[in-house]
Amino acid sequence: MNMRMLTAWLLLSLCNAALAGEQDGVSALVQTAALRQMNLYSRVSGYGTVVPELGATMNLNFPKAGRVTRLFVSPGQQVNRGADLLEITTDPAGTLAYSQAENAAVYARGELDRMKSLFERQLATRSQVESAHRALKDAEEALAAQSALGQGARQDKLKSPFNGTVISVALAPGDRFAAGANLVQLVHTDFLRVRLGIEPEESRQIARGMKVRLTSVFSPQDTVEGEVKQVAGQIDPQTQLVDITVRFKGNNLLPGTKVKGDIATIGHEAQAVPRQAVLRDAGGAYVFQVVNGKAHRTDVKTGLEDSGWIEVQNTLVPNAPVVTLGNYELQDNMAVRESTP
Repeated sequence: MNMRMLTAWLLLSLCNAALAGEQDGVSALVQTAALRQMNLYSRVSGYGTVVPELGATMNLNFPKAGRVTRLFVSPGQQVNRGADLLEITTDPAGTLAYSQAENAAVYARGELDRMKSLFERQLATRSQVESAHRALKDAEEALAAQSALGQGARQDKLKSPFNGTVISVALAPGDRFAAGANLVQLVHTDFLRVRLGIEPEESRQIARGMKVRLTSVFSPQDTVEGEVKQVAGQIDPQTQLVDITVRFKGNNLLPGTKVKGDIATIGHEAQAVPRQAVLRDAGGAYVFQVVNGKAHRTDVKTGLEDSGWIEVQNTLVPNAPVVTLGNYELQDNMAVRESTP
């Protein structure tokens, strides 16, 4: 019995000592972030779909008839300038026409040489020589026209004239086509646009030239910067929204992509902290700053909020970081330990 009491007394003493030690050196583990001076903007948001810029779509074809032998692309595929799109075999009739033009030029050249020889022996007139000259010129022009059509090549490849995206391919391998038939439709992806629908009362804040951040609805990591090019002067009767046309460069967002557009309207340079650093209670907004290893509560007045940062309008302790994680458990003047995010 005495041994049990002694053991209990020892355990109680050890617990009391441990508690006393913890109370003397209690601290909270937190993550912090530095204050930042940055440009913040009030943003107006809307949704729309990426479409090609007017005149950015091109139908590609051959000036001669033929048959498709190979396809190198499919709809939706991105291609670079000079990339092979498809391969064709020239139509036999086109090959025959080139061969006939080539033979005609050879014959006309021989006839001219013969007439010159006869003229030197006074067996032909000058007008006959000039007629042979004209015949050779006509034959060479006909051959040049066949060459320009590509009739001399039995096989040929259609190449992309610019960086773009394949919209459609009209034929499959083995299909024949007429001269000038549209084979591949390409859209120039260096210049695209989006028509965003904006609430009428918010559209009054928007003007031509304002910067726009476009983000894919389904892939938020796909983001590009654009610029307002046009603000519609009326409400769309179907959507009851005002259409804002935004133009942008780049191929992160392909035609047909559903996007959210954030338009930067009013803005200014301000002292800012991460949004998660600002807490609120009955007394209003406040932050914790770490000064000499302790958390100091400071009531703040907030302003613009943009891209995860929020403006703090009153003066904070310079070079003292704000607590961004673990701040809900803090009390004023509590000791803290900073961890690496």
